Amino acid sequence: MIKCNVIGLDLAKNVIQVCKISSDGELIYNKAVSPRKLRELLAKEKIAIISLEGCGSCHYWGRLAQQYGHDVRIISPKKVKAFLQGQKTDANDALAIAIASIQLGMVFSQLKSEEQQTVQTVEKSRKFLEKYVTSLSNHIRAFMYEYGITIPQGKKGLRETAAIVMDENDKRLPSSLQGILEILWDSYKNTLEQLKFSEQAREILVKKLEPCKRLLDLEGVGPVCAARLYASLGDGRNFKKGRDASVYIGLTPKQHSSGGKVYMRGINKNEGDKELRAALYQGAFSVIYKLPVQARTKKQAWLISLVARVGVKRASIALANKTVRTAWALLVSGDKYKVALI
Repeated sequence: MIKCNVIGLDLAKNVIQVCKISSDGELIYNKAVSPRKLRELLAKEKIAIISLEGCGSCHYWGRLAQQYGHDVRIISPKKVKAFLQGQKTDANDALAIAIASIQLGMVFSQLKSEEQQTVQTVEKSRKFLEKYVTSLSNHIRAFMYEYGITIPQGKKGLRETAAIVMDENDKRLPSSLQGILEILWDSYKNTLEQLKFSEQAREILVKKLEPCKRLLDLEGVGPVCAARLYASLGDGRNFKKGRDASVYIGLTPKQHSSGGKVYMRGINKNEGDKELRAALYQGAFSVIYKLPVQARTKKQAWLISLVARVGVKRASIALANKTVRTAWALLVSGDKYKVALI
């Protein structure tokens, strides 16, 4: 039996549904409040279990509730869905969130610190700008291709072709489209500058944060992986062991057990942190690609034998798995990474 009240929050921009259940399991109220009223409620409420569904602003409200001593529990929307009764309304959603938070065996998401969320926001913004640059580049190429203008691959080919086509002596494009092309090209150049600025901001932030600097010492870990690892794992204390951190990111085999028989399958590509997993795989692949003929460290010797046994791709996943476990150990202990020489 729980010893305190449970408050389930169904978050939204302007109206937040608050469902309060007593320690005896009785529904006290289920009402909609404004964000200002919720701040007052969290400050005045006795210590309670504050349960939230993983969504936008959940970490902000979780940190605010934690400041007042509440037990914050963030639950995946997929897990909350099983406890939803009746039609999907804000009141039913808040009740389902509250009920899910006190179920035995429920796995909760970690609450990110403001520092973790800052690193994550910078990296997500950089990724957004990177995708936008690619999208603009493809659009400009398609724009010209419709009029028989083929652009060589790469940024250099795009830049040189755009300069030629926008010249007033070039008549391949209709005159009415010249202005549109100039707008697109200016947008492309501006976005490239913004992308460079976001990359510089990320590198400055990574070098500024002491945990990220220690993660950069790992094989196959650059600014992207260091930022994402810290944003996902934090100080590592939310995980009991390195394997739990690896499971969280999605680098461990899926297990299917029945009748006392255990079957291990490949990693689950639909779960975990997909972007971090992809970045770690690419980093691991680059390490394996540059392996020397004669190993100088114990990890290199392990990788050389592993590649010979299972191939490059599986070895890359194994190295990414080991990187996450090592990163967890570094974050928890505060130690620096030391290479074990042969």
